[in-house]
Amino acid sequence: MSDVSSHQGTATHEDPHPEDLGDGPRPASTKGIGEWAVAAAVFALGGIVLLDGLGQRQSTSASGIGAGFMPIVVGSLLLLLAVVLAVQLARGRRGEPEQAEGDVDVTRTHWTALGIAAAGLLFFLFTVEPLGFIPATTVMFYLISLAMGSRRYLVALVIALATACVIFFSFTKLLSIDLPAGFLEGII
Repeated sequence: MSDVSSHQGTATHEDPHPEDLGDGPRPASTKGIGEWAVAAAVFALGGIVLLDGLGQRQSTSASGIGAGFMPIVVGSLLLLLAVVLAVQLARGRRGEPEQAEGDVDVTRTHWTALGIAAAGLLFFLFTVEPLGFIPATTVMFYLISLAMGSRRYLVALVIALATACVIFFSFTKLLSIDLPAGFLEGII
């Protein structure tokens, strides 16, 4: 009894309550929805990538490995991963949130950062053909770096442009895989 009474009222800033760590029970209506959503998203992505790979034209090279080979491999692996995730979830094996380090709040979603990253991906999706790979990828990488917390705007932009150029020229010159040049056609 003395241990309990001596410990009452002495909670410090370093002693968080268990409910603050997210270890408490979740409401029944939201329990596991996030895990199932991830499994469904991985499955959908795997299906899209696999179908895209199967839709690529056949290779005319001596090796027989064409542009569709890697998407087929990656899509198949994503589908397998989604099935494994779903089986684990069906068995009740859910992911446990890790304790936050320092001042990181793992219970709060950073909607602004998520929105900026999603905007970058959507920008790439809708502009890669008309603008070209380099401009679309540069903007996407730049927005994602901002979403991840970069505040060195010029450095982030230069790194995004350099990365997009390295990827573009690696694919087009080294691997002979055409990527859309967009309005830079004839210049690069």
